[in-house]
Amino acid sequence: MDLTIKFEITSASNSTEVSSPSRSSTPAVLQFVFGVLGNLIAIVVLITARKKHKWRPFYRLVFGLTLTDGFGILLIFPTIFLRFAPNFKFDFRICAYKSFMFIFILTSSAMIVCAMSFDRFMAILYPYRYNGIVKNNQANITLAVVWITCAFLSSLPLLGLRSSLLYDTGSVCFLNFISTSTVVRIYSFVYSLIGLFILLSTIIFNMCVVISLCKNIVTTNAVSQKSRKKGNTFNVVFLLVIVLTFATCWTPLMIVIFGHATALFSDVGTLELFAVRIGVTNSIIDPWIYILFRKENIFAITRKLGTFCDISKVTSNSVNNNVTPQTDAQTESDGNTSARTEHSIDIII
Repeated sequence: MDLTIKFEITSASNSTEVSSPSRSSTPAVLQFVFGVLGNLIAIVVLITARKKHKWRPFYRLVFGLTLTDGFGILLIFPTIFLRFAPNFKFDFRICAYKSFMFIFILTSSAMIVCAMSFDRFMAILYPYRYNGIVKNNQANITLAVVWITCAFLSSLPLLGLRSSLLYDTGSVCFLNFISTSTVVRIYSFVYSLIGLFILLSTIIFNMCVVISLCKNIVTTNAVSQKSRKKGNTFNVVFLLVIVLTFATCWTPLMIVIFGHATALFSDVGTLELFAVRIGVTNSIIDPWIYILFRKENIFAITRKLGTFCDISKVTSNSVNNNVTPQTDAQTESDGNTSARTEHSIDIII
């Protein structure tokens, strides 16, 4: 699908009538339902389990990520549903709003995931320093700084650059990174560098954490240390899945933006649309990762697998025991018969 409609945001009152899309609105509805439901369940789970995690910084960041994704979906998808109304007149202000929200959500989620990775990096590689300097309110400050910074970055295309691009026949508006304007290219270049730096930092933090855990897991002997290492391991597994998902959704978009900003890419088509589409799906996937990869759920699955293995062993032993006694009985019977025979012979002799 080609990118067909380009809006330069120059007038707040301009609008145009866009024909209704030929495809069904069902995919958008399903994305909305799964996104809202997943983030809502994740928020409820975090709140109900607060006595266990005690709102430590890592879980505060997870909560902030869930809030960002959840409220982003609630604020964006109503404008997407408007697109499927008959004789819909697309206002430029809607495109500007959607562009701001998509940039804000994607960048905020990326920065929060990076902050989560840094939190685990400090907690596992430098535990004494981490326990001495990290407080719960620092996680709140981190979230506030992330949201304010991302709001500023997201507003630049509307204030100074005044350019947004309508993708996907009206469903998605995003930064006009295919523009040949020098100012827009500079912003796209800076934005892509920030995004790639966040991605690279996140990967480095997690690689260091995994290497450290692999080195220490063999040398850990104390019970308390083993328990702490197990908890850290579950957090890292959960974080690695989120990072993998984030990298999958984030990398194509950053590469495409960087390519157009540096004039490495000149053609416009399905690649740009694919990068934007996969980027906006990250907010829908994140909460389900937390729901499925929670420590309690992994423990439950492990227990069920252990129970199944125990049942299989018991069944196997029962079968073996049913066969073995018969053989022993036959052996004992043969032995008694032999003894009686020998005793009879002794008497006769």
